[in-house]
Amino acid sequence: ERRMNRRPGLCLGAHMSVAGGVSRGLARATQIGIDAVQIFTKNNNRWQEKPLDQDEIARFRNLAAPFKREHLVAHAGYLINLASFEDSLHARSRAAVRDELDRAEALGLSWVVLHPGSHMGNGEEAGLDRISDSLRTLLADTDSYAAGILLETTAGQGSALGYRFEHLARILQSVSS
Repeated sequence: ERRMNRRPGLCLGAHMSVAGGVSRGLARATQIGIDAVQIFTKNNNRWQEKPLDQDEIARFRNLAAPFKREHLVAHAGYLINLASFEDSLHARSRAAVRDELDRAEALGLSWVVLHPGSHMGNGEEAGLDRISDSLRTLLADTDSYAAGILLETTAGQGSALGYRFEHLARILQSVSS
């Protein structure tokens, strides 16, 4: 195992390819000597994926042993939109986030990084409320999980939410109240 010499408290990470299985992401991270890893636990442009194989979970957890749990992170798929007011898209998005959390929990990851969503013309306030409602439900349903959700800022293109810190603050305040 090769680790770079760094000051205590500092870590270096990267988003690693999981081509060949999620455990390959950790093998690659170990090979280049980084401390923190972000992976996709399934194809990032598909709604559904086959369940994680138990042998692959065991390989992942074995390779994860030298890493701090808080340095092991998944990124949710790009199709997810918790701000959507299209009922079928919203339902698929909530189910996909739940699947991402289930996968993170199975692998022993600390977080799932999630883009907040896009209001798609329904307005920022309504979109932020929709996201908050969804997150409250998802977090209540997974209360016993060690894996949690991290919201990622966005560039603010189109009707995307999360490009202002005020968006994220409002979601966090709403979810925690």
